[in-house]
Amino acid sequence: MLRIARNDLDRIYAQARAEYPAECCGILTQGKDRGVCAVHSCENIQEQKHRDDPERYPRDARTAYLIDPEEMMRITAATEAAGGRVAGFYHSHIDCPAYFSEEDERRTWIFNDREAGEGPDDPDAAYLVLSVYGEDATGAAAGSGREVKGYKCFGWDGSAYIEMPVEPAD
Repeated sequence: MLRIARNDLDRIYAQARAEYPAECCGILTQGKDRGVCAVHSCENIQEQKHRDDPERYPRDARTAYLIDPEEMMRITAATEAAGGRVAGFYHSHIDCPAYFSEEDERRTWIFNDREAGEGPDDPDAAYLVLSVYGEDATGAAAGSGREVKGYKCFGWDGSAYIEMPVEPAD
């Protein structure tokens, strides 16, 4: 189960609305106590990568996210130095329901070989996916029609990614 403070969940919702129509993204960490996750919002650099090298990065930021590797290493190193761990990641899906896509799952096998029967790179990581919809056809003011319609969280059960509960904490 993923535990996240309600105010941090609200921060993620605000980030998803603000960054629409691009996917938002971030890292979830836990301290030594393995309690409630801390939220680290990150910049989605997918659009930049797509512009610079569309063959290698065919998706733009509306359909993919990429956390800057230096930012990820900085957050991971600081968390681990304090005795904590990266508990997972979050991102939004644009104008569609929250689900764990084939692309989302593919990205969990960067170093390990799925075909060889290896598990994902971090089998303990949780993946929180938000569903955000944009402005409606009535021409509402920019941002006013952006709405997070829900979220789902996914984790590895030893053989597949399954939906797992999220506990909003006070």
